[in-house]
Amino acid sequence: MDHRLPWVALGLVAVMSGCGSTGGAGLSGMSGAAGSAAGNAAGSAAGGTAGSGAHEGVAGAGASGAASLAGGAGTSEAGGTSAGAAGSSGGAGGERPFYPLGMNDVTILAPLPASLDKPVLLRATDLADDGSGLVPQALVDRLLGSGPFGEAIATFAPVYGSLHLVAVRFDLCDRHLPGACPEAEDARMRLVFQPLLDPPRAQDVGFHAFYSIRNDEISGAVAALRKLATLAPAQTGPLGVSLALGAADPEPYANQLRAFVRRYGGEARLVRLTMNALDLKFSALVWSLRGLEKKGTVFSEMTIPGTTEMSGEVAERVTLTGNPGYDTAPNTDTPAGLRVALSQLKFDAADPTNKRTALAALAAVESPLTATAETVACVGCHVSTVVMSARNTSSAIDPLTLPGRYTSKFDLATTGGKSAQTPTTLRALGYLGQQPMISQRVVNDTAQALTEIEQRFPQ
Repeated sequence: MDHRLPWVALGLVAVMSGCGSTGGAGLSGMSGAAGSAAGNAAGSAAGGTAGSGAHEGVAGAGASGAASLAGGAGTSEAGGTSAGAAGSSGGAGGERPFYPLGMNDVTILAPLPASLDKPVLLRATDLADDGSGLVPQALVDRLLGSGPFGEAIATFAPVYGSLHLVAVRFDLCDRHLPGACPEAEDARMRLVFQPLLDPPRAQDVGFHAFYSIRNDEISGAVAALRKLATLAPAQTGPLGVSLALGAADPEPYANQLRAFVRRYGGEARLVRLTMNALDLKFSALVWSLRGLEKKGTVFSEMTIPGTTEMSGEVAERVTLTGNPGYDTAPNTDTPAGLRVALSQLKFDAADPTNKRTALAALAAVESPLTATAETVACVGCHVSTVVMSARNTSSAIDPLTLPGRYTSKFDLATTGGKSAQTPTTLRALGYLGQQPMISQRVVNDTAQALTEIEQRFPQ
């Protein structure tokens, strides 16, 4: 079934909270039609940054909504008008259409631009609504440099000025611990930036920026994503490159998505910046994984979790040693069996029981219900897709029989990208050259976010 078909909620009070202006609040008590018209006007005047109660329709109470996207930029054709319609039906105590989210609505992989002069979405240098850049250059330079991380990273060209936003993700929390997000936690907007070369293709370098969405803003952010989904063509099935951003006229959708990013981006909200980069100073394929996390008001180097030696290391180096096979420094075997899974030589030499244990470790790494970035080393999530595919083939072990493997009603295929066939990158979401990369962990995280959104925000 096409998930764009509206579901209908009868006699609902629909509250979409935001944190911009509260222009819609004064409209309460108008008739549905008057409330929707005033809501449209207020949304346009506020640039779509309406505040609390973006759509609050109670029988006989009128509409108090102001903008189409809670915290986003409203437009006449895709913003205020739709908000007004919702306010009108709510004000009459009638029906309001509801659009469930799909895999490509909470994780959005943009196509590469036709020209570097015209980014599909935004650059790292673009400003958020608070007036700050989306990603501070000082943090990018720090991750690429030496200092506590060791040697500086060698790349094809200067990185910061060429960083394009290639993917947008939303999650209900930071997922410090395995399992469902606690309802009291703040949500996260996660942006993936890559440096692009001309003609447009991505270097094997990526930056993953995490921004805090306050707990009282989450319902507004979910409402904004649902509204955004109504502008997209049907894209049921697995996660893939966004059809909405690749459409003949992507701008209505792109403009609303840019507004969402600007609304929840900026230096004040940035809590973490991680990097995964191919280091060109080596003759072999060697990647470096590094991260900075805000502690108080200062960004500090992140330690690598799940290591069995050299505790306290703030960088992980990964070397391609097989087809596929990876050596890591510092070494890691968390969860138990991961070291055997990552090494082609060790896996091929293992007995059937240890092979199954190794594949079960990969399955655990890929599940947000059993592992997080704070409980396993970075390399696990980044290479599990291609390693699992290769090891399943060589061992004839059915991955569906592995204990702890993540399951969902959503489509968990990674066929929208080339991660399962590409051992020559650690890219979890983004591009290697012009090839899209989508890892199993990103797919599973997306499905889990959708599951929890449906549970916590059913309408």
